[in-house]
Amino acid sequence: MQRKLEMRRALRLLFLLPMVASVLLVSIPYACAQHSSAPAGPSDKEKAKARDKLIEMKETDEAYKSTIKRIPDAKQSFDPWGNLRTTPSK
Repeated sequence: MQRKLEMRRALRLLFLLPMVASVLLVSIPYACAQHSSAPAGPSDKEKAKARDKLIEMKETDEAYKSTIKRIPDAKQSFDPWGNLRTTPSK
């Protein structure tokens, strides 16, 4: 009877120990996540890089717009086959 009781305790310990270990292992990432700080904002170097990129984009847009303004408007449509067509009779 005593031996049966000892075996039962040993089996319970063998079953309970991995269960407790798995619960602890699963809960560790959640505990670590609670203590992490919020991510910092962009650094001064990243801000300067973004500012330079924005300035470059604005300059490119202005250059494009000024180039488009310099293109002359088409005053007359050019139809290379116009003299070969006959005018439709009504």
